[in-house]
Amino acid sequence: MAGDYHGWDQEGERWRFADTVGRPKNETVFLIEDFGEPTSARQALSAIMSAMAQFKQRVQVVQTDRNDRLIKKLKEASLLRVADIKVGDTQQWGVLGVQTRKPTPKRSKWKFWAS
Repeated sequence: MAGDYHGWDQEGERWRFADTVGRPKNETVFLIEDFGEPTSARQALSAIMSAMAQFKQRVQVVQTDRNDRLIKKLKEASLLRVADIKVGDTQQWGVLGVQTRKPTPKRSKWKFWAS
């Protein structure tokens, strides 16, 4: 597995990462249009992280029923931070940050020992 290529491939004006389809919106934003039908939340997170690394741009996701389901799963798991964006009459998610694993629960600083 090490050394395998796991990036976005160009297909005309569109780019593809497994079943996920996106395109550059302008010089500073890469827009993910559809995560595809069989995509899991983990695959969606991989597509977002790969887009951030490969294109060195901000990443936005078009709000559709399928995309919203995956984004909400990632938000609930604290793996993704997003902002709601309205562009014309299109709703999108702006990706603010990605965390590769669930945060560890905070531990109390106070320790009590029984004597």
